[in-house]
Amino acid sequence: MFKKRSLRTKAKYDNKESERERRHKEIAYRAALEGIVLLENDGVLPVNPGKIALYGSGAEKTIKGGTGSGEVNERKSISILEGLKEAGFTISTLNWIKDFSRLFKEEEGKYAARARKKILKLDIINLMSDPFQYPEGREITDAEINASGTDTCIYVVARQSGEGADRKLDHTGYYLSELEKKNIKKCAEAYRKTIVVINVGSVFDLSFMEEILGINALIFFGQQGSQGGKAFADIISGRVTPSGKLVDTWPRDYEDVPFAPEFSYLNGNLENEYYKEGIYVGYRYFDTFNVEPKYEFGYGLSYTQFAISFLEAEVEKTSIRIKVKVKNTGDNFPGKEVVQLYASCPQKKLVGEYQQLAAFRKTKTLSPGETQELTLDFDMSDLAGYDAKRASFILEPGEYILRLGNSSRNTFPCAILILDRETIISRHRNICKLETDLEEIKPGKVDYQEDLAGVPEVAIKASDFETQATEYKEPPVYRDQKVDNLMQRLSIKEMVELVVGAGMGSTFFGKNFFTCPGAVGNTTSRLVEKGIINITLADGPAGLRLSRVSAVTKRGTVKMVEPMIEFMKFIPGIVKKFIFGNREKNNLVFQFTTAFPVEVALAQSWNTELLEEIGEAIGKEMAEYGVTYWLAPGLNIHRNPLCGRNFEYFSEDPFLSGKMGAAITRGVQSIEGTYATIKHFVANNQEDNRSKVSSNVNERALREIYLRGFEIAVKEGGVKGVMTSYNRVNGTYTANSHDLCTKVLRNEWGFDGVVMTDWFATGKGLASNGLCMKAGNDLIMPGGRYYKKEILADLKKGIVNEEDIRRCAANVLRSIVNSKLGREYGVE
Repeated sequence: MFKKRSLRTKAKYDNKESERERRHKEIAYRAALEGIVLLENDGVLPVNPGKIALYGSGAEKTIKGGTGSGEVNERKSISILEGLKEAGFTISTLNWIKDFSRLFKEEEGKYAARARKKILKLDIINLMSDPFQYPEGREITDAEINASGTDTCIYVVARQSGEGADRKLDHTGYYLSELEKKNIKKCAEAYRKTIVVINVGSVFDLSFMEEILGINALIFFGQQGSQGGKAFADIISGRVTPSGKLVDTWPRDYEDVPFAPEFSYLNGNLENEYYKEGIYVGYRYFDTFNVEPKYEFGYGLSYTQFAISFLEAEVEKTSIRIKVKVKNTGDNFPGKEVVQLYASCPQKKLVGEYQQLAAFRKTKTLSPGETQELTLDFDMSDLAGYDAKRASFILEPGEYILRLGNSSRNTFPCAILILDRETIISRHRNICKLETDLEEIKPGKVDYQEDLAGVPEVAIKASDFETQATEYKEPPVYRDQKVDNLMQRLSIKEMVELVVGAGMGSTFFGKNFFTCPGAVGNTTSRLVEKGIINITLADGPAGLRLSRVSAVTKRGTVKMVEPMIEFMKFIPGIVKKFIFGNREKNNLVFQFTTAFPVEVALAQSWNTELLEEIGEAIGKEMAEYGVTYWLAPGLNIHRNPLCGRNFEYFSEDPFLSGKMGAAITRGVQSIEGTYATIKHFVANNQEDNRSKVSSNVNERALREIYLRGFEIAVKEGGVKGVMTSYNRVNGTYTANSHDLCTKVLRNEWGFDGVVMTDWFATGKGLASNGLCMKAGNDLIMPGGRYYKKEILADLKKGIVNEEDIRRCAANVLRSIVNSKLGREYGVE
């Protein structure tokens, strides 16, 4: 069917910076600007460029993103130190920074020795779950403070985390070390202006802010990708006004998080995680149970001030539109504001949270005195709660109070929607039955204490809603002329080839029809003679993770020259000879992708238009290098601050997460033949023992909190890929869950793409390969001979039937035929 030749790749033989790289760096820069959150400022910010003191582990070694699959191999990243220098600042504490660099190199060398031993023992998973932690640096001396010649100090705290392990509740993860406290205290006493910067991927303990006097400003920098240092400098110098808002509630104390001591490894039980908080996650808990946070959901300061005015509420049957006016009331700085709309539902049979986010919009940049009118719209059915006894989403009769503001705790009532009687929004079947009783927390009476006199009321009729009903059935095998033509050529054994990936060997040694160096997975190339090529899958979500530099061997295979993932830096030399190419002896090919801010930082922009633009940029890079599936965005919920992968998920709030995920998905898939893959479906909210832990959660919380973001991405983003998670939900592996993969995804939501496993999620002691086919999980990744043998064995045993395999194969084949690669190579 296809002509044979040595290598098919879109990697470039030229390593010059392209115009596309420059354009996408500019997008990454704008994203970083909007994702940095100013938490405290007594007036010291902005700071005019000049001489400053700079300390801390993240000053020169600024962390751009977390470790694991979320890494990106960009051409260059700008550290905070470099960004400040480029912006005209003079750093007067370079000796401390040089000493830190020497210590960093020493500690990394020690870590490398330990890592090499683990690699030789094939203990890769534990290595990935133990990323290198930055040293604290040495004690700051009085002499260097005196010699710094400035009254302004910036101290950058950095922590790293990644997949495979949750953050530690100690000074390596969630807290400052004693030396860092001592150094910050010394700076706060010695410098007139002390700015602390948090270069961490998620919520971090801030109790030191109350213990140490003299800290003038606090910035949550997060992990801002390749252009973070440049954006930081432009924020603190006042060239750009900060506009980021928190997407998580920051507690005063870790213990304020519901059931905090029971999370993950803390209670010694890594087999079962009990979601006793139910729907009360993040601000839903803090607001309902009257727990005062350090910083509330949606919070963030600016250099200017804004006034938000309610104009009117328009209702067209079930569609609600809230019109507002935003004015920059400051005198000196232009800026952007985020308008947030919250809804409080009647508290009757379905006792629920105090309020939930219903809509949001971000303004354009407003000059002092300038105004902008915005419309925040939503459908009232989106406020429905789930009644598990009736397996239905319902709206209860009574008052729905809408609150307008710029954070969850800075709002005013703007309208009251009054529903005349109960209405059932949608009927379902119960899913994911709990194997054990789960006793959840329950609030007392939820009391809305505001004075509602004069707040406009709008009548809503239950008769205007249409009850949606789902037909639960096995989806038919996908058919069209091209797919049918190819399917007819395949035996059942060849269909099994199609539903199992080509294995990790295809990643490291490039034995594929088409090769994208560094792609984490490929579908099979064994069916090329049948007219079916392979397609490639690449990691995310902070960009596209590919090999930056690779070598083309004389045999036409491709090997990485530079590590494509952090832990590979530490591979022993004897192993490197087999999987690394020779830079001197082989031709080199290059792929430079863009490192965008991590997802939590992107969400802090509260800017869906920006995320759609980022998605489009990633889609263009996919098309440029031949990637079909981008394994992102991640849509798991920030249930607890210690989750090791919170950095690569959006928020504690499912609505915000879903809107962000849908936006970036639309952008990716605007490039024809490139697909986004939402992950990790579902309730993958911890990393320790992620392959075996059971997330035990009641159906209401599962549907309202953990599934909702995925639902929005499917329905509003039209996503074409879903990756199931490693964990079990109520005892059943997600990849083996017919309830999740078929009833919810395909029957209820209308998903019509490919469902795939996470890498190595199936096998002995894990999810069953055969049951994946039965459940509706179409593709086993990364694949290999063992997986195919198990499916064929399960076919003989009757665990799975030919129709199940045929259905999955047709779904995978459809994605190949419609992919950009498939179109280019004329698959038909």
